[in-house]
Amino acid sequence: MTPPLRFLFFTILSLLPDIALAHSPIKGIGDFLNGILHPLLVPAQVLIILALGLWYGQHQPNQNKQSVLLFLSAIIIGLITTGLMPSLNMENITLLLLLCATVIGLLVITALPLPSPVLALTGLLAGFLLGLDSAQETLVGKALIASLFGSGVGIYFLLLYAMALSESLSKKLWQTIAVRIIASWISTSALMVLALQLFPKTGG
Repeated sequence: MTPPLRFLFFTILSLLPDIALAHSPIKGIGDFLNGILHPLLVPAQVLIILALGLWYGQHQPNQNKQSVLLFLSAIIIGLITTGLMPSLNMENITLLLLLCATVIGLLVITALPLPSPVLALTGLLAGFLLGLDSAQETLVGKALIASLFGSGVGIYFLLLYAMALSESLSKKLWQTIAVRIIASWISTSALMVLALQLFPKTGG
């Protein structure tokens, strides 16, 4: 199976679990490791992180380090906020994450040259929403703090991998096309998950 097909297969599998249970911790692996794996197990999070990483990698990340630092700062603020107020409405945050993932994916597809402030502001919004969306059900106190810290680490490394992939695939024309194809899958997947989220409300 080729890498693009493996990516598509993984994306499809990520749509199958019940989204409402996506924030439940995995038993027996520890709170910190639960936090690290959390971004990979929540469709809205993995989609927006991949989309943002591809977008940053497409815009020469070495020249936009400030955007990444602001993204990390926003994650920390979001994690602190959700740690202090773990009862936030996660459903609305998830919808915003999916909308952002769709838009960022479309920006990768178009490959439009954008000024650095746009990248920075988008990273601020995405990072803050990711931090808010990182609280796991049933965890409180030290367990919640450990999982939130792990989530921050997991989000950061997943972003770095996506950025490295995008930057490494920017040397030749067919490589840039491959990045745009991956971004189109991300946008499509985000729209599918968004439809699954909204369908119970619109379907009566």
